[in-house]
Amino acid sequence: MNSNGFITLGRGIVCLFLLTISLMIQAVNPVKVTGRVTDTTGELMIGVTIQEKGTSNGTITDMNGSYSLTLTSKDPVLVVSYIGYQTLEKKVNGNVLDITLQDDVTTLDEVQVVGYGTMRKVSVVGAQSTLKMEHIKAPVANMGSILAGRISGLVAVQRTGVPGQDDSDIWIRGISSMTNTNKGPLILVDGIERDFKQLDPEDIESVTVLKDAASTAVYGVRGGNGVILITTKPGVVSEPKFSVDYYEGFTRLTRVPDLVDGFEYMDAVNEAYKNTFGAPYYSEQYITNTKMANGVIPNTSNDRTVNKYLYPNVDWMKELYKDYGRNRRANLNVRGGAPNASYYISLSYYDESGLTKTDPKQPYNTEISYNRYNFLTNISLKATKKTTLDVGVNGWFSSGNYPAVKLDDIFKRAMMINPVIYPVEYPDGSNPGFSAYQREFDSPYVTLTRRGYQTEYKTQINSNLKISQDLDFWNWSKGLKVHALMAFDVRAEQWLNYNVDDSTWKPAGRKNGDVWVDDDNLYDEAGNLILQEEYKGNSTVNFGREKKVYRTFYAEAALNYNRVFAGLHSVTGLVLFNMRDYRDANEDTLIKSLPYKQMSISSRIAYSYNDRYFIEGNIGYTGSENFSPGNRFGFFPAGAIGWVPSNEAFWEPIARYIPFLKFRYSHGLVGSDSLGDTRFGFETEISGKGGYSNSWGQGGIGITKYGYQARWCTILKQDLGIEVNFLNNDLAFVFDLFKERRDKIFVSRNNLPLYAGFAVGASGNVGIVENKGFEASFEYNHQFGKDWIVSLRGNFTMNQDEIIENAEPAPAYPWLEKRGTNVLARFGYIAEGLYESEAEIKERNITQFGETYPGQLVKPGDIKYKDLNGDGHIDEYDMCKIGRGDVPKYYYGFGGDFRYKNVGIGILFQGTAGADRVMDGSGIRPFTSSTGGGTLYSNITDRWSADNPSNDDVFYPRLAWSSADPSNINNFQTSTWWQKDMSFLRLKQFTVSYYFPKSWSKKSFLNGGRFYVMGSNVFTFSKFKLWDPELNTNNGISYPNVSSYTIGVAINL
Repeated sequence: MNSNGFITLGRGIVCLFLLTISLMIQAVNPVKVTGRVTDTTGELMIGVTIQEKGTSNGTITDMNGSYSLTLTSKDPVLVVSYIGYQTLEKKVNGNVLDITLQDDVTTLDEVQVVGYGTMRKVSVVGAQSTLKMEHIKAPVANMGSILAGRISGLVAVQRTGVPGQDDSDIWIRGISSMTNTNKGPLILVDGIERDFKQLDPEDIESVTVLKDAASTAVYGVRGGNGVILITTKPGVVSEPKFSVDYYEGFTRLTRVPDLVDGFEYMDAVNEAYKNTFGAPYYSEQYITNTKMANGVIPNTSNDRTVNKYLYPNVDWMKELYKDYGRNRRANLNVRGGAPNASYYISLSYYDESGLTKTDPKQPYNTEISYNRYNFLTNISLKATKKTTLDVGVNGWFSSGNYPAVKLDDIFKRAMMINPVIYPVEYPDGSNPGFSAYQREFDSPYVTLTRRGYQTEYKTQINSNLKISQDLDFWNWSKGLKVHALMAFDVRAEQWLNYNVDDSTWKPAGRKNGDVWVDDDNLYDEAGNLILQEEYKGNSTVNFGREKKVYRTFYAEAALNYNRVFAGLHSVTGLVLFNMRDYRDANEDTLIKSLPYKQMSISSRIAYSYNDRYFIEGNIGYTGSENFSPGNRFGFFPAGAIGWVPSNEAFWEPIARYIPFLKFRYSHGLVGSDSLGDTRFGFETEISGKGGYSNSWGQGGIGITKYGYQARWCTILKQDLGIEVNFLNNDLAFVFDLFKERRDKIFVSRNNLPLYAGFAVGASGNVGIVENKGFEASFEYNHQFGKDWIVSLRGNFTMNQDEIIENAEPAPAYPWLEKRGTNVLARFGYIAEGLYESEAEIKERNITQFGETYPGQLVKPGDIKYKDLNGDGHIDEYDMCKIGRGDVPKYYYGFGGDFRYKNVGIGILFQGTAGADRVMDGSGIRPFTSSTGGGTLYSNITDRWSADNPSNDDVFYPRLAWSSADPSNINNFQTSTWWQKDMSFLRLKQFTVSYYFPKSWSKKSFLNGGRFYVMGSNVFTFSKFKLWDPELNTNNGISYPNVSSYTIGVAINL
């Protein structure tokens, strides 16, 4: 080897040596990265997997959401993953890397709650929707209001805003029965039938709505109207994590009926009086005096009677309501545990004051108020490696304060008396009013504030114990589990009534016509108004008490199976037995006081191959006390199939565009044992001669209802669903077509002819109703760069119910037929405008209500109706379907969350369409009572007048006075004239949040949190303006819904 060779070899050895030293230095000084992982709200996440890409090197976040990982690769990339969140890859460019994870709406391995169990999301082939409650808050007292507009297929309508009584009516996919149309879905809290509306939202993990037969068949008779599953928060394996949430705010009424003032009222009364009697009711002097007394025009009179006590002008609605109320809520919870024991413990408080006025001069308080204390404890213990013990105790204590007189009666009085009848009170504080025979015309203000009060106390205590045992002791028993669950609930309610019946008074003077006369009978020597007692009351407080107690016992035992063979074949199964014993201890009859008992057996088996093909079968076998022994049990099977083509090999070329696609179809039966409110409906009542009577069946005379052969109502449900994702799973769509047919609905058989030989009307399982429609929802989640996070969501539901058979005789005309209409269809007359002249009335040559010849009663300005049968007379044979009813056909919600750095905005809109009401009653139909009177809405100016007879684009027809004018009968028939569209779009919730910076967590004991400002029921768009269109009223006589505006703070410790 020459010298050049040695030089080359030496250079190689030196290079190899330097490379070795370099690698050794790198091994001695590895790169270490640390950081914290949070969700999009800034809350620290525990147990998140941090993996160095391409290696087996990894770790998980600790109790503080922190991690530390020594990296081994040259250009390291971290893969961050957690169930329910999008997997994230982050390149390491330094020693500190904080990470934010986004919710993943399409995680296939996510576990979802199903009937009596859980399944992986990809395996679910039934129609169901799940709402995670993690970041949902609303300043309301009940859960029903929170769910409105958030879940497809769930219809929630809030009918009143009274604190403590503002529960929503809830349906799943609308109404589909002719009986018990207000009966909502089955609601289960942690698997047990319980009221969920009083739960604190902070304590709820998720809400799942089961809609089709495949989802609900396991519940048998109880699942006929759908099922809502409420899952409360369980414990987790972590150090104790404390959370505090507090808000305080004010409330306002969404829309208060706007009443006419006294001057417009008197003008309308005079017009009605002239139309009926030819002369006005109020004199010009009376109207002038009223204007002067109330400052509308200068008081040029020297008459001391011209004052607001003798010539009042009162807006009674404004005298009932105040401008603002208050609400607040506080929640403190702790969550944590070890591998063998975990817990979640929560305490919360809510209170809300109403918006009705009080009288500070009274020694008692009639203010509407409601407060509630909630507690919840969930504890899970590992008794052995394979034995788990779950204990849950929760409940609430509430108290409410209300006026002694029912609110509806108070509001009714506000509409029955007029604004010029008497003042709010007299100068000495005496109550205005009439005699004992006219108490319905008592002052609504006095009725609200001076008739006493009612205090309401309610207590609910729920307890449950569950023991679960893994049976995988042998190879053949792997995947087998058994559990037993017992629950005992008790509810107590008490009402304490303190009633006062004060005297009422009126001025002792006299009138000249309708004008007060100033003499010694009206004023005393000191110039004080002299009053005479009109009704002698009793200042003694009358006390009454009412108590109710309920108790429920529930037990279930189940065997579960869940196993995967060869990594491809997944088999799950369930066999479950349950029973429920409910006792109402308040009934005063033997039959009704007996326990209400239910018993059922359920089974499910499901198979999937490689997450591509799915098949599932469900069975419910349920017993009911409503049927005779031979008909007592019902069998309800259902099946479903599913296919995920996106998991097929052929899908790979388009997976980047459509990463997930699933088709599913379900078909099956569920049931209903509804026979109205009657218990033991199979018993036939006999009221015979000689005093013999057994009367616990369907009421009646003689042999009634013939109910022995009463059977189950069967409900055939079909559902076709598609789930599809786009944009790397950021955008998810779900679409369902559904159809439901209820057969054997128990109805009166009015179509049976007399010669059939029945003593009275019989009933039977002959009714049929179909309900069909579709629902759709979408969700979009994406993070743009480092600072922007956007979440959008929306849902839409449409359903159309139709009566197929109602056991009614065929009507005289096809337009009278109720078959083919929806269940709540309204029948009435078609209004064709208003008559313009006497000549038009004669030319039309149609007699209307109470007439024997055209024009006998009807006058110009009255409503003209369509003569459907062409017989020249308007009567019941000219009625047809004119409206759908007050349950919407279309129901939707949409909104989103937008976050930039530490600032977030949340929006939710809720809307309905296809609901309508017919205006009726005091105020909305002027002067309809036997005595006329009553106040009017401010839109009374929008009425027909003789000065513009051709204008029929008005709200009110010709005015007439009470039943003294028979033509009033004509104008106040149920018709399209009075039917109004109750569709609306509401800004249901608006939230602005400031999330704590991560630096706060590093420098303090805080683990995240936020300040927030929140509004609920912020504003409403609706063509109907007189009152809140969601209320359950045809005339506005109801406590309005409430808007709420709060400021709060949520802190994680």
